[in-house]
Amino acid sequence: MANEHAEVKGASLHTVRGTLYEEHLALGASFDRAEDTGLAYPSSYAGEEKLEHALEGAAIADLTGATYRLVSGAHPQELCEAAFCAKKLRVGQCAFEPALTGDGAITSVPLLAHTGAHEYVLLDPSRRGAVVAGWLTFLSQVSSNGNAPYEGTTLEEASGMLAPVLVMGARANELLADYLPQGARALPARGAVESVTLDGHIPALIAGVPLDTAAGVASYVLLVPKAAARVMWRSLLSFSWVEPVGRSAVLQAWSKLPWSRALDSTDVVEISEQDLRAWGLLRHGNDFVGARGIHEG
Repeated sequence: MANEHAEVKGASLHTVRGTLYEEHLALGASFDRAEDTGLAYPSSYAGEEKLEHALEGAAIADLTGATYRLVSGAHPQELCEAAFCAKKLRVGQCAFEPALTGDGAITSVPLLAHTGAHEYVLLDPSRRGAVVAGWLTFLSQVSSNGNAPYEGTTLEEASGMLAPVLVMGARANELLADYLPQGARALPARGAVESVTLDGHIPALIAGVPLDTAAGVASYVLLVPKAAARVMWRSLLSFSWVEPVGRSAVLQAWSKLPWSRALDSTDVVEISEQDLRAWGLLRHGNDFVGARGIHEG
């Protein structure tokens, strides 16, 4: 996941325009600002279709401004397997992964993708995204008696790397297949990440969101180079049945996730071990931070 001169290095007091800002402006977007990065993102568009209507075809959303981190360096696998309590992801897999504090409280449940031998991508459009990113940063710097198990592992704000676009809807498969030489056969299954070439010349990653998050329809996260993002965005919108939706619609779609209501709180969030297991968010064993806390809760 190559770095392309990141515009945003960390927390910002200023509004920062993302790669697709001008495109959203032309579509009549209303913008909000991400508190941790300062990035402007479209909350909605003038004349935006209701989500249920947009999903009859395909809806696309720019996830710029969501919490977006690249975890890489010396020990990203060890860090992520300690920090997250669901699956131990193999390269080419993605999952919704809770990160627990030591006492078993939930920081958030971001989408985590193991995109390379030494890299993971974390994506969380919820308002708890900055919480899990901060917790992961803290864990990466843990040291005890001179032992720093994750030394050399870095978390980078990834908005200057690949542009993240959510594609969802009844015709999402059809839409993305149009850009792939093998059509729908080249699309990743749910919970998988594939490296693809769009239109024969644009390198990209496609992650199959591991649950049907939006009213039972297929959902994908498309990661494209910044240099190609505007061309790709316009191309997707050239289909008459594709609609742009803002962050409010994304959160509405992701509210279908069974744990979303609990995460809507700004207070300490606790979810029972029974519920986490029922939702497939807790692996067996005690090899993750917060294991004792969640088992005793």
